[in-house]
Amino acid sequence: MNNYKPTILIIIGISGDLSKRKLLPAIGQIAATGMIPDQFKIIGVTRQKGIRIDDLLEYTTNKGYIYQNTMMFNMDLTDPKDFERLQNYLEDIEKEFGNESQYIFYLSVPPTVSKSIVELIGLSGMAKKEGTKLLLEKPFGVDLKSAVDLVEHIDKYFSIEQVYRIDHYLAKETAQNIIVFRNGNSLFKKTWNKDFIEKIEVTVSEEIGIEGRANFYEQTGALRDLIQSHLLQLLALTLMELPKEGQFDQVPSLRYDALKALKIPIEKSLVAHAKRGQYNGYREEVGNNESMVETFASIDLESSDPRWEGVKIRLTTGKALKEKYTEIKIYYKKDNENESNELHLRLQPDEGISFSVWAKRPGYEHQVSRHALNFSFKDHFTSIPDAYEQVLFNAINGDHSLFSSSEEVTETWKVIDGLQKAWETSTYDIILYKKGSTIEEIIG
Repeated sequence: MNNYKPTILIIIGISGDLSKRKLLPAIGQIAATGMIPDQFKIIGVTRQKGIRIDDLLEYTTNKGYIYQNTMMFNMDLTDPKDFERLQNYLEDIEKEFGNESQYIFYLSVPPTVSKSIVELIGLSGMAKKEGTKLLLEKPFGVDLKSAVDLVEHIDKYFSIEQVYRIDHYLAKETAQNIIVFRNGNSLFKKTWNKDFIEKIEVTVSEEIGIEGRANFYEQTGALRDLIQSHLLQLLALTLMELPKEGQFDQVPSLRYDALKALKIPIEKSLVAHAKRGQYNGYREEVGNNESMVETFASIDLESSDPRWEGVKIRLTTGKALKEKYTEIKIYYKKDNENESNELHLRLQPDEGISFSVWAKRPGYEHQVSRHALNFSFKDHFTSIPDAYEQVLFNAINGDHSLFSSSEEVTETWKVIDGLQKAWETSTYDIILYKKGSTIEEIIG
């Protein structure tokens, strides 16, 4: 018998694609390792009648466990009385457990309805129950003002310790290993600063387009979809001070400190340090011939942290590009062209780390070339937990290190606030690019 706290996971919106493809498979995998509480139940909340758990297990390998430990619960998510009915249902499960249980509310619903659900959970009294947690998917607002309003709204009903804002990029193995990699290797620990590093690039390149998500993307765009959230969080993880030995609970506040030091340079103009593009055919896909929504965005940043003064920083993301990959690239300073030390932290595909070095080629002549020292997780480990497995496991065990704090969310919106407003009022600077283009072809 394990020592994990009895847990009831309430997935609100269980019939959606996220639950089918990610959440239920992740829970099944955690259970298969024995790392889940002995007393654990999933309550699948849905407005749709007739939904059975069997209908949701297409992507789940551990179907038996999910089937045995999941109960469906139909309710109207706008009716306070139905939240009282849900509360009574959860209390009955606790009585069967014979133990106090933690409630984990996972809001797998559109952001437009999450605000009212948070309020109704709060008004029902369930938010005040000891151990209750709230898991929220991005986006956290659509601009700085809405993000601040949302934070204040949630704070009315839940304490800071209860709220877990999900950024699944932070849960990827390579992202988690950035701290260990920096702290456990003296070569990089001692050179992780402006004295040795010239430039940092964080990139998410996607081969697919918007894939039928026209309504979502027309309201979002690349800047808000990925740069405001995932890329800025990965950058903060790269720039932050290292936590004290073993004190990973410090990580969110250290990321926040790194974010506070970031800004887009404006000595000339804001848009001079940012480029946006749109792939050919996007306007036809969304049915808007005048759309200025960017499917590509690249912004330059600078940090006021003395450790990073003068280091060039660039965040880039785009859809319908030549390759699919997510990486953090560190360029080390060099005195001449025969030096090219570059560190690649690859998050997808093939999570791992590579470091480029120059070496002499075998032979009589003195010819040198660049080579990579590679570490790939798949070469050393038979299985790598999916990001959502890590998210759920950490939430169950109360570990906030892989989740964005409200301060971080607000700060990421502050970083892009001026640019977001500038792009909303300008129409001249969008770059039209062919599907399958490289980043270099788009921005030169």
